[in-house]
Amino acid sequence: MAVQRLSPRLAPSADAAIPVFPNGRNPRPLAWLVIAVALLPAFLTLADDRLGFRLVMAALALGIALIGVGLFVMFGSIERHVVRVDAAAPALRFAPPAAATVPPVGIALGLLLPAIAQAVVEVTGLPTMPSILLSRGPYALGLLGLIVLGVRLWQLRVPAGLTLTPAGLRGVRGRADIDWRWEDLASVSVVAAPAAKLALVPRGGAGRPVQAPALALGSDPNAVAAIIRHYLENPRERAALSEGGGAAVRRVEDSAERG
Repeated sequence: MAVQRLSPRLAPSADAAIPVFPNGRNPRPLAWLVIAVALLPAFLTLADDRLGFRLVMAALALGIALIGVGLFVMFGSIERHVVRVDAAAPALRFAPPAAATVPPVGIALGLLLPAIAQAVVEVTGLPTMPSILLSRGPYALGLLGLIVLGVRLWQLRVPAGLTLTPAGLRGVRGRADIDWRWEDLASVSVVAAPAAKLALVPRGGAGRPVQAPALALGSDPNAVAAIIRHYLENPRERAALSEGGGAAVRRVEDSAERG
């Protein structure tokens, strides 16, 4: 999938003030903090002479580092006033970059590594620290990793992002499995929960309201909402959605400049 990064010039709206980051602060420093935590088990790996203990601590350090890098990559896909569209799709598809879809699997692997290492220690009888926390804690992390991996695999049944076609809307991986006609969509807006989320409200009993964060869209929800609102309110313009993402976004830009 070839993702095209766009910074469309759209008409301002009341939703535009909602920040894409919680409290307006970029969460990337949190990822650096997680990576820094990996230094402690890394130090214990070098300081201890028991091979089994060193193996578990090394796996824990590597696992924490994988989680931190995964968070760093995912947070990097969030940008103000930016939308990412699938350049190869025959419709307007908002989608996160491929690199941002891999970290959840890396995070699951990071949680599984200490459990794998502890299992090797127990099977081979390698010397380690006699501690209930050390012998059972890795398995708790491993169970969490299996849950994360299972949830991720289940989510793969829904295409990444949100797709707009002349007929309707489809998506959103990790948030909902919607397949609505335009007539099913009552309204679109942006809510703070606590950062900006796209809010799609169905008409009547067509389904439950759906909220999608920037991570699920690979795009600023404020910009996505403005684009969807344009096609919701201008049915005659929807044919442009079959021309691909770039053309569909430019059509909204042209309309904003004329208006």
